[in-house]
Amino acid sequence: MPWNFSDAPAPSVFGALPTVTTGCRLPPSSDFVVYHITSFNPNVMNSSVVGPGSQSHTAFRIITDPLQPQRTIWRDSHRRTVAIVDWSARSVVEMPGLIPRQSVRSWLRLSSDRTSRHMEVRGVHYVWAPVDHFICLYDMHGGASRIIARVSSLSSSVGVELTQRALQYGLLDVCILCASIFLSGQNID
Repeated sequence: MPWNFSDAPAPSVFGALPTVTTGCRLPPSSDFVVYHITSFNPNVMNSSVVGPGSQSHTAFRIITDPLQPQRTIWRDSHRRTVAIVDWSARSVVEMPGLIPRQSVRSWLRLSSDRTSRHMEVRGVHYVWAPVDHFICLYDMHGGASRIIARVSSLSSSVGVELTQRALQYGLLDVCILCASIFLSGQNID
């Protein structure tokens, strides 16, 4: 489900983030390890996550049971549940052992100027914000902000790219979860 790359501003990513074009300098592609959310059945809420590189393997499955469409489960390659979202007017997210059960809206807080979303993982503050054709994750700790992950819509998949720093921080699961929430079509506010 790609977003619009025309010259006209694209609408917000299903209410998840505003559309903004900025002069922010992105890190080079070579700085990222790339995973792909692919095999939409029919959309990102039933899909596979593969990567990285030429030896790609299925790293995660995103599963929404048609008999329980209000619940989506993210499982790793060992079939362990890494995240659960219960969709409703006040959707709830949980990452067992990492993020306690709470509203998606609280965990991915929209900034007062509506240009970014703030989240906390393991006591560290991060910010998601659109830059050109990406939704970028900024590491806000240590005073200087830097892009450590980014999400992009490709022709038949969603690219989730992480720097070594993001991987060292253990943010792969979190970035896959956030990317799929942003592209779910669900209103999280």
